[in-house]
Amino acid sequence: MERIYPSPPNSPPQGKQSTSKAQRQIEDEFRTSGTTSSGLITPPATPEKEPISNDKGKEAVEDKLEISSSILNSLLGLNEWRCGCLTQQGRPCRRPIPESNKDDVKSQVQNMVTFTQSSTELELKLRKLVMLVHCWQHDHGYPLEDRIEAWIAVFPVGSDNTTSAISVEKQVRKVLGRLSVQCIGITSKRERCKWGIGGQKVQNCIKTIDKIVTPEVYLNDDHLEDLLKVLETNMFCHIHINKQTLKSVEGWKSSIIAIRKKAASEVIQSTQSSKQEECRSPSETANAEERKSLSSEKNNDTVSTYRSLPTPRNSRSISVDPVTYWPKAYDATPFDIIAKNNRTADYAAGYELVRRELLRPLDSKDQDKGYIYLYEVEGNSGFVKLGYTSRSTEKRHKEWSFDCNRDPKVLYPKALNIDGMVLNARRVEALCHAELDHRRIRIYCKGCLKQHIEWFEISAEEAIAVIEKWSKWMSTDPYQSKLRSGLKLLKDEESRRIQDIDQFMKEISVMALSKAASMLHTEKEASQRQVSVLASSNRS
Repeated sequence: MERIYPSPPNSPPQGKQSTSKAQRQIEDEFRTSGTTSSGLITPPATPEKEPISNDKGKEAVEDKLEISSSILNSLLGLNEWRCGCLTQQGRPCRRPIPESNKDDVKSQVQNMVTFTQSSTELELKLRKLVMLVHCWQHDHGYPLEDRIEAWIAVFPVGSDNTTSAISVEKQVRKVLGRLSVQCIGITSKRERCKWGIGGQKVQNCIKTIDKIVTPEVYLNDDHLEDLLKVLETNMFCHIHINKQTLKSVEGWKSSIIAIRKKAASEVIQSTQSSKQEECRSPSETANAEERKSLSSEKNNDTVSTYRSLPTPRNSRSISVDPVTYWPKAYDATPFDIIAKNNRTADYAAGYELVRRELLRPLDSKDQDKGYIYLYEVEGNSGFVKLGYTSRSTEKRHKEWSFDCNRDPKVLYPKALNIDGMVLNARRVEALCHAELDHRRIRIYCKGCLKQHIEWFEISAEEAIAVIEKWSKWMSTDPYQSKLRSGLKLLKDEESRRIQDIDQFMKEISVMALSKAASMLHTEKEASQRQVSVLASSNRS
């Protein structure tokens, strides 16, 4: 059964429009019951006949709108004020919606109580709503798109004269399926290949799909087939590329042709309907034109496409090599930033996070030595990536370059040797992240199809100063072993110091500057001695 919620009261007459059985059942339920399933009081079955004051009338309207918005709230799955996005395990996410977002959520829902699937602003409004509702793990990529699609289905289709068909572009994208970073090849053991295809091929797939969904391609059979081959070829890893048969191209092509034919049929029906409108009376035509305008806004792209472009043709338009169609190049486009902190000047904002990190016991992984590294990428000046690795920094950078298709420019450490390793490296990284939390940004990567949370909007010099400060403090051995547990706890002296976290942060900053100046002085003296030795050698 179609899931429909009642329209808000006091709406103007809509002409002769049919009312669905589900709609009438919901309205009858309101008239005969005093409360809804959620316990909200319903409005009276009929309006008061005697005149009422403007205030009372306004209050009655607000009550009815509240009921309508509460029903929509329920259909959207927002009653429990939780994220609600389906997790990878298929269960709704239980993270709560922030208190600060709740009023905006209520307002956004109430603004959509009269919407149908054909409303031109529906998708835009739902995108705003999803960013208020979803937690930080589900506010990007496929989780976001899936929720919007599910929410659209909740709204009524509209009047009998309003089509609910989605655009050709969306239908084609759905046929092509979701992108994956994993190779689609099959091994000799008849198992799915476990190799990744790399960020460049993922981005090649994105660019190919963006071309396929344009009328210039999906209306040209040969051009369409060529690009479908490019798409499937880029879904193989370096081992299986050009070594396994392309199995999806024909299925994709036949499905797209079917979508194309259906869209063309809708254009013909729309044209015939327009001719019939010309024969109607003026009043009927006026009402029909109003409904037609609503429908045409939804399908304007499809209609205009098939009226202006030539019919599908079979003459081969291009001949491409699927492997070399897209040239090799690192991604240098600006980041797709999901969120950034709006308190970038509040350097003390992360001090409480720092205190928590200091007090957490060091487990076995925290006690390993490793490298703290810093790098930037082309096209994103002012942003740096701060992380740690217990392996070679060079190897880690190569992995990231392959997965994300970005070319990292190393900022720290400059020399990859044993002297660059720090004690308790993972904890040092966590302390750096905590102090710089007010400069953190979250980005969605179109190479690895994941979000990255270790990027910061800060200069390299400031970030390096923070790294060296915590590395030097950790070298003072501030943690002590706890018997039998294998954990290490912050020493009592340090625990007392962090009670005044502001003073503590100042002290370790001064200590870091002092050590840096001392090291610089030592290096200068060593250099002078070396020059003196060389000069003496030359004289002799």
